[in-house]
Amino acid sequence: MPAMSILKHRRPELVSPTHVRSRGRRVSEPVSRIARRRGCQPLLGTLAVAAVLCVVPGPAAAAPGDDFYVPPSPLPTATNGDLIRTAEVTLLGGSPLAAALPPVTATRILYRSTDTHNTPIAVSGIVLNPTSPWHGLGPRPLVSYAVGTHGGGDSCAASKLIADAVTYDGSGSPMFEFSIADLTALLAAGFAVVVTDYEGIGTPGGHTYLQPVSEGHAVLDAARAAIRLGAATPDAPVAVWGSSQGGGAALGAAQLAASYAPDLQVKGTVAVATPVDPAAAMTEADGSFATGLIGLFVNGIIASHPELTTLVTEMLNPAGQQFLHATADQCVTGSLPTWAMRSTSDFTTTGQTIIEALRSDPRTRAVLDGFVIGGMPPADPMLIAQSDDDDLVPAGPTRELAASWCAQGADLTYLSASMGHAATLIVGNDAIDYLSALFAGSPARSTC
Repeated sequence: MPAMSILKHRRPELVSPTHVRSRGRRVSEPVSRIARRRGCQPLLGTLAVAAVLCVVPGPAAAAPGDDFYVPPSPLPTATNGDLIRTAEVTLLGGSPLAAALPPVTATRILYRSTDTHNTPIAVSGIVLNPTSPWHGLGPRPLVSYAVGTHGGGDSCAASKLIADAVTYDGSGSPMFEFSIADLTALLAAGFAVVVTDYEGIGTPGGHTYLQPVSEGHAVLDAARAAIRLGAATPDAPVAVWGSSQGGGAALGAAQLAASYAPDLQVKGTVAVATPVDPAAAMTEADGSFATGLIGLFVNGIIASHPELTTLVTEMLNPAGQQFLHATADQCVTGSLPTWAMRSTSDFTTTGQTIIEALRSDPRTRAVLDGFVIGGMPPADPMLIAQSDDDDLVPAGPTRELAASWCAQGADLTYLSASMGHAATLIVGNDAIDYLSALFAGSPARSTC
C-alpha cells in the first residue's frame, strides 16, 4: 500500500478487546478478488512490500558472509544468549539510504539459543547500538525486535538484509529489509535494538515459521546476546516489539520471559497484526496472493517436528512436494508472486487444502494446536494492535486472546485499526510512546 494512502485512514483506536468483539467485523471482499482486481497493488502493509508482487527477478547470487552463519560443532558455549561469533558490518551496504538512519554501530551476531524442544542451537541476528549518548532515566533501554515474514531461505535473514541492503533468494528474486521504518523510529528514540533472524534463517536447518516457543527463545536470547555484547547493561530495561510473524514471536517471548529469561528486565511487549492461530491465517491465505506462506508454514511444521516429515509429505502429491521444496529457499519477494492465487487443494493427494489435510490427522492436528498462542497471559504489560479487517491475519483469534487475557488480569492495551494487514504502518508512534512510558516507569494504559 503506497505510503500516502495512510492519510486516508483513521488512526488506531484504544478500545477494550471485549468491546471490539461486540462490534463485529466489517464485511469486505475476499482477498483473492481484491488481489485480482488490483494486480500489483501491495497488500502486506509495509512500504517495501510494494516490490513483493511487482518485483523483477534478478540473477541468483550466493548470500554474502555465509561462513559466519555456520556454527562450530559442538557449540562452544553452555549458556543461552552467549555469543559464538560477532562481526561489525556496514548498514544497507553503505548506500545513501543508510544516511537516513540515526548514527549507530552495527554488529552481526551468532548466539546460543534453544529450539522448540529445548535443544541447544545457534541463531543469528544483528545489534544496532546508537552512538549518541542516552539522556533518559537510568540505563539505555534495549528493544528485541522481531521481524515480520521474510521467508525460509538463508538469504532472507534480517541480519544480512540490514547489512547488505539486497540479497537474492533461491528463485533469483531480490529481497530487502522492510522493517527499516520501525528500526529507525526505535533508534531515533535512543533505544539499542537487536534483531533476531529466528531459528533456521541464515543458520543451518529449517526455519520454524510461526512456532511461538522457538521464536520466543530466539527473541529473548537475542536480548541476552546484545547485553553480552555491551549494547545494554544487565540492569537495562528490555522490551519486545514484533509485527505479523514478529507479533507471534513477541507474544511467545512475553509468555516465556519470566521462566526462560528471568535475568532480563522485561518491561513490556508490542505485538502488531499477530497470527494468534497460524492455521486459521493459512486458511485465509489459501487461494490468495499469500498462498506461498502456506509452504513456509508447512516447512516450519516439519522443521519443528521432523518426526512428522513422512506423514506430512505423504499427504502431498508431486506438485505439493515441489511447493514445499521451492518455498523452503524463497523469500516473500519470490514466493508470493510465484504461488499467488493458487489453491493448495491442487497440492494434496485427496483434493483437500493442505490445512484441511493437516487437520484431518490427529498427529498433525495436535501440532497445529501447539502453534496457537493462548493460555496464561504474560506477567508484563503489552500493547496488541490488530486491524478489524485484516486481509491476511484473522482478527477474531486476536480479539478472543486479548479478551481472555484481560479476564485473567493482564495489563493489556488494545489498539484497533482499519486498514487491513497494513496496520503496522500506523501504530509506530503509539508503540514508541507506549514503550517510552514503560521505560520511564509510567503505568501502562490498560484498556481491559
